[in-house]
Amino acid sequence: MNREPERLFRRGASYQSHRPDYPDSLFATLADHAPARRRALDLGCGSGQACRALEAHFDQVLGIDVSLEQLRAAPPGGARYLVARADALPVADASLDLITVAQALHWFPLPAFFHEAGRVLRPAGLLAIISYGLCTVTGLEGLVEDFHDRTLKPWWPPARWVVVNGYRGVTLPWPERPDPAPAPIERRWTWRDMAGYLDTWSALVKARAAGEDPLAAFLPTLRAAWGEEERTVRWPLRVRCCARP
Repeated sequence: MNREPERLFRRGASYQSHRPDYPDSLFATLADHAPARRRALDLGCGSGQACRALEAHFDQVLGIDVSLEQLRAAPPGGARYLVARADALPVADASLDLITVAQALHWFPLPAFFHEAGRVLRPAGLLAIISYGLCTVTGLEGLVEDFHDRTLKPWWPPARWVVVNGYRGVTLPWPERPDPAPAPIERRWTWRDMAGYLDTWSALVKARAAGEDPLAAFLPTLRAAWGEEERTVRWPLRVRCCARP
């Protein structure tokens, strides 16, 4: 029996439970700068985190991802979810006011995706590339960073460092607008919350497929250093934005 869809569904549910949400102020700012608030698309939407936030600001919200199992983990709401590739969007020409891509641009074929974005966005429609960098934990500076950079280094794809750097090396298809400089994402977490978040990292999927489990070996160190109290976890939030001419 093929257990892969079930495993991917559980992974999507884990994203819902353990990945940090984006601040609503970010999507409010993007909506204010879009040419209208009729229709927005979150591409590479996974289990729908950004879609839920967009629903408060646009009449219609689409979420598109290549993984049906991830989409099945999205909670009920007003967004419509579709399975499709970034370079073949099932969307009409000039029908979108905003496209957001959160933590997903490195999976897309470029420049084919940028060509599609130009086709489906209305004139002055926005393309917003959203990412958050590696988190830090107050009082435990360097602990999670070392696990990410050193322990998991063999298991990260090269594109991971593009995400951590906020996609700074990617050339956008149109002139870039000033960064809205959003505030960092902050959460108060226990070590168990952090363990759940770390378990969503794709490097661990690759390591476990090879018969290794770096997280299991790291958890005793994490728990001992963290203690039972809550600590502040902070992710730098970055946005690169451009508008279709």
